[in-house]
Amino acid sequence: MNKFLIRTLSGAVYVLIVVGAIYAGRWTGNSTLGTMLFAGIFLAIGIIGIYEYVHNLELKGVKSNKPMAFIAGIATYLALAVDPLASRAFATDTAAFLYASVIVLSILVPVLYLTTLIIQLWRNDNEPFTTVGHTLLPSIWIMTPLAFLNIVQGFNAGLTMMVFILIWVNDSFAYITGMLLGKHKMWERHSPNKTWEGTIGGALFCIAAAVFAGPCFVPDIMIGGWAVIGLICSAAGTLGDLVESMFKRYCGVKDSGNIMPGHGGVLDRFDSILMAVPFVLLFLGIINL
Repeated sequence: MNKFLIRTLSGAVYVLIVVGAIYAGRWTGNSTLGTMLFAGIFLAIGIIGIYEYVHNLELKGVKSNKPMAFIAGIATYLALAVDPLASRAFATDTAAFLYASVIVLSILVPVLYLTTLIIQLWRNDNEPFTTVGHTLLPSIWIMTPLAFLNIVQGFNAGLTMMVFILIWVNDSFAYITGMLLGKHKMWERHSPNKTWEGTIGGALFCIAAAVFAGPCFVPDIMIGGWAVIGLICSAAGTLGDLVESMFKRYCGVKDSGNIMPGHGGVLDRFDSILMAVPFVLLFLGIINL
């Protein structure tokens, strides 16, 4: 099987998983099931992302507390995701239980973060704070944005779909424009092939896609709002790609993983989403004040 076919099939599976997670509730006719599937799928994606992070650090010879990285990451995801789950998918009694769980988890998360520091007192580690930083960073970089996706999904499944579409449009047209017109390197130290021409081209197509397709998915957001969301997805998505490239160069690897043949790992595929989602959510919060 040639590389192009492998990449195409792998990409198709990736898109199917994302679209299936977003529209599971609509397709099954069961909103509670859809909500749980969405949360579960992106929790699993986050766990794989944490594994890629700590595994690549190991290849570099950099320490992290792997068990605490997973525990803190999962707790962070649940603490941020359970509230929106409870508010839109469950009966009153179940929701009340989940709200109580949010309170417990919200207290547990900082306790786990502080416990990571305390554990270092017993470890023979010449760089304890570096270890703590690498242990907790996946909770911020990977699990928090994926948990925020549950809040975006709570606004509207079409909005979640559009965020992914805009990221895909930005990536695709930045590559095409850069290949055709790219001359001026953008950030060669981290991403040698990325150019300003490609970045601008991706942004223009991303904003155009947001303005023309966005109202079809979420009519409640005005065209001006969609233009801003397109700009956010392009700018933040590009920065997310650069950050992940910086991480790979630091670790000395080409791809973050190999779970998606021809595409790399979870961090390779979700790097732009991880950076874009918090900023999109911030904008939605501002316009809904």
